[in-house]
Amino acid sequence: MELNKTVSNPMLVGVMQLIKADGKTPDPKHQEMFMEELDKAEFLAPAEVKAEVGPDGEKLVNGKAQFRFPILTGSDGRRFFVAFTDNATVAKAQEMEGASRLPEEFVKETVAVKFSDLARFILTPNPDGSENTTFGIVINPFMENIVIPRNLAAAIVMKKQKEAKERFEKVQSIVSKSIDPKVIPFPSGDTEKKD
Repeated sequence: MELNKTVSNPMLVGVMQLIKADGKTPDPKHQEMFMEELDKAEFLAPAEVKAEVGPDGEKLVNGKAQFRFPILTGSDGRRFFVAFTDNATVAKAQEMEGASRLPEEFVKETVAVKFSDLARFILTPNPDGSENTTFGIVINPFMENIVIPRNLAAAIVMKKQKEAKERFEKVQSIVSKSIDPKVIPFPSGDTEKKD
């Protein structure tokens, strides 16, 4: 994870805008495009980072760094993990006023993460072993405001795992068919040292 990295996802943002324009019944093609871009994207997750500071004054996030990710609670009590698509949306969040203004902890520092990281954050139990009650992930809150509920995040992760397993089995099958154990060259039996 990188701290305060510059991130940009123009294709994902474009697809998110298409989905928002579709209204309550998104076009299946737009949904498919969204899933593809979601997998490629790198997001900025708000985080409080406790880490050693290097000689240049920057926090060193490798090693013993500790990350605390704030959770946004909606007016209905549902809890969301927050992610931004790029630095521009973080800047917009910092400038918001009124009811849409995010607390300072959501716009101070960010960590670059992939969707699989976001899913893991909401699908794993809390550190104390209690149930994680986070409803889902909200991408660009109070802007595009795309919500990915935990059941959808779990389905995406399971699909990715299934695809990875199928690719591995296919490669394993090809490799096992292409290697003939009778043809593997072995060193000659001449192992005595000659002067």
